[in-house]
Amino acid sequence: MATRHQARLHYLCTAAALLLPASALAQQTPPAASSQDPAAAVPADQPEQDAVTAAEIIVTGSRSQEVRSNVDTAAPVDVVNSEQLAETGQVEVAQMVNFVAPSFNSAKQTIANGTDHIDPATLRGLGPDQTLLLLNGKRQHTTALVNVNSTVGRGSVGYDMNAIPAAAIERIEVLRDGAAAQYGSDAIAGVINIGLKRRDHGIEWRNQAGITKQGDGKLLQSSVNAGFKLGDGFINATLAFISRGYTDRSGEYNNTVYLAPLPATRFPGYSFSVPLTAAETTRQQQDQAIVQQRGFDRFNMIVGNSQAKTYSAFVNTGAPMGDWESYGFAGWTHRDGRAAGFYRYPNNPRTSNLNLFPDGYLPFIETGIDDYTVAGGIRRGGKGELVVDISSKFGGNEISFDVDNSINASMGDRTPTHFYAGKLKFQQFTNNIDLSKGFEGLLGTRTFNVAGGVELRFDKYGIGEGQPESYLDYNPPGTAAANVKASGVQVFGGFRPENATSQTRRALGVYLDLESDVTDRLLLSTAVRYENYSDFGGNVSGKFVGRYKLTETLALRGGINRGFRAPSLHQSFFSSVSTQFITVNGVNQQREVNTVRNDSDIARRLGVPTLKPETSWSYSAGATLTLGRALNLTVDAYQIDIKDRIVISGRFSNTIPALAQFFAGTNVTEAQFFTNAIDTRTRGLDAVATSIFDVGPGKMTATLAMNLNKTDIRGPVRTPTQLSGFGETLLNREERGRIEVNQPRSKFIGTLTYETGPWLGRIAATRFGEITTVAPQLPEQDQTFSPKVVTDISLAYRLSEAVEFQVGANNVFDVYPDRVADPRLTNDGTVPYSRFATQFGFNGASYFAAANFKF
Repeated sequence: MATRHQARLHYLCTAAALLLPASALAQQTPPAASSQDPAAAVPADQPEQDAVTAAEIIVTGSRSQEVRSNVDTAAPVDVVNSEQLAETGQVEVAQMVNFVAPSFNSAKQTIANGTDHIDPATLRGLGPDQTLLLLNGKRQHTTALVNVNSTVGRGSVGYDMNAIPAAAIERIEVLRDGAAAQYGSDAIAGVINIGLKRRDHGIEWRNQAGITKQGDGKLLQSSVNAGFKLGDGFINATLAFISRGYTDRSGEYNNTVYLAPLPATRFPGYSFSVPLTAAETTRQQQDQAIVQQRGFDRFNMIVGNSQAKTYSAFVNTGAPMGDWESYGFAGWTHRDGRAAGFYRYPNNPRTSNLNLFPDGYLPFIETGIDDYTVAGGIRRGGKGELVVDISSKFGGNEISFDVDNSINASMGDRTPTHFYAGKLKFQQFTNNIDLSKGFEGLLGTRTFNVAGGVELRFDKYGIGEGQPESYLDYNPPGTAAANVKASGVQVFGGFRPENATSQTRRALGVYLDLESDVTDRLLLSTAVRYENYSDFGGNVSGKFVGRYKLTETLALRGGINRGFRAPSLHQSFFSSVSTQFITVNGVNQQREVNTVRNDSDIARRLGVPTLKPETSWSYSAGATLTLGRALNLTVDAYQIDIKDRIVISGRFSNTIPALAQFFAGTNVTEAQFFTNAIDTRTRGLDAVATSIFDVGPGKMTATLAMNLNKTDIRGPVRTPTQLSGFGETLLNREERGRIEVNQPRSKFIGTLTYETGPWLGRIAATRFGEITTVAPQLPEQDQTFSPKVVTDISLAYRLSEAVEFQVGANNVFDVYPDRVADPRLTNDGTVPYSRFATQFGFNGASYFAAANFKF
């Protein structure tokens, strides 16, 4: 633990060393606004009452110096300010955005190893790694985690938006359009740009406590944001803390505990049911007698949100330096997480140790996550001048894994019960030079902006091995197969020496970006970008978008983009052996699964090709309508075609004779790998309508937003010759379903906010569309989960300019998703809600109270 705390102190000291000297050079010239920093659109000394108006100014997706609102842009952009985020009653950023932006989806997972602690987030129904995240307009690093379990985004590497404290955020812009030509890899579905606060005065102290209707999931959040003048510049700092308790919606275990398990076909009333034999009935009765004698609790699982404590420190600063402005930001977040796995029952001789755990045991995965960012730069120039922006940004994400209350069964009574299982690490160092200049009247146009730049990026990915007891096999040589005990620690086998790796790569990108108000009515924009990666070569992307005003209130817009996403280092070099509960012959079973590197001998012998970039063509067409306060409406249709989409394969079993040689001499029974296997097409429609009108003495704001989307796999699965005949294993029906129907195909959000005097009331209803889980083998186990509406309400009272209180309820009507219909998929009754598809989680109603103070 001392080492971790020393590392945290090192990050903070590094940030201070980078930022403060530049800020100390403050002189008399006011800071220039950056076209890449959305928060910079709001001057540091602007009164807070103007924040809503300022939030309408859009900077993401354009390097022009012209001021544009969300109805003036050529591509659709959602803007969410800090007040709107706070009004949701959520405390984590991903969940805040989930309940204000219909094209964005993020739900917490359960019993999913590291994914319990880092929520996969998606835009327009695509993968977590097909949306680019920016922080103050600069590329943010991804997490070190690869989602290898059976969750949304399986096989992808996303971003940890919750590593950025909400208290530090001024606003978020969501660009719903391909933008790889402007920002580089990953921006296939769009770009999310988070702008940090720039306020140079005052202190805001926010506190919130909450609990679910079931009495768990206790929540405590406290944050302090303070702004200070630094000469003619500013420094804005944030400290934040969140403590989140478990939620548990597990069911009662209904199989035997101490005696041999009963068959999975014992459930009466189902077509697959087979009555228990007399001997099985007797065994059930005898086992129940032991259960009662020993006082065993059949509610022995924890199925819900993990437990977590999160600590964050962020700073954002800027100061003039003669004709230049220096700027910088830094942040550090540490999260301690603890999540339960599946219970290991005493009647499984392979995983049990009756001397240490006579009643079995519930193992826990404990994570220590460190996320850090340090950025600094200088810029100069204003409207009509050459704008120069030079910056560097270093960031990283590290995840260490410990396993508690578990055993390496092959060690017998010598086994520890707490293990260090290893570490994942990803770091990114990005350097940019961006130039931009606007011209008036050039070539007969009203405005003409030329922008260009260079980006040099270095990525580093590593896996550190765990302690030997977390992965070694201690079964004596020659042990009979029936007596072999499971090797490695149960629930999360440690990373092995052969998994350990340290990999780097370089990416160099250059771009040219042109944007012009050709006339007062016609706006055109185009960009082209070339990137070269040291591990796979080059790629060219481009875009062309436009907007035409039919009248002063009505405009049409649309565009075409060619984008790409480079395979992550994680997808190329991740490998592990992990315990996964998967569906085999209609029943959840525990299997040891080997995720092999794309360049491994096994992958080469199976004919798996080297990973290459995904490429995309996207098309959009829409309209905007502005009728003052009465109505602000945007409607945009889109189509996104992705070629060579990277997926993690299905699990190839050692029961396949042609593959058995690859598993010889190991405990591994399944193997999976990453490959460019498929092409997909996503079509959808976004619409957002906002109206502001007077009601009595107050003001009512009404918003209705929706997203419709549908993804289909196009053409055959690309299967290596060596795996001919195994195409349904390479991408089985379960994995197809995860891509095509595992996320809501529709999402509607309706919000009413009424403000009068010191009171502010809000009610929001979010309708999550249906989703479907597709079983790997048995079509009769497919299940469609019906649409659900989640309603949130809150009431705030401003006692004075300095004191505000808020109370509210999220999911006030205690709505849950449908239960799993087939009992064979409930892990003997313990998991009544699906782990494989979640529309909005299954915590039910929760209540909160907040007290906020300004000084």
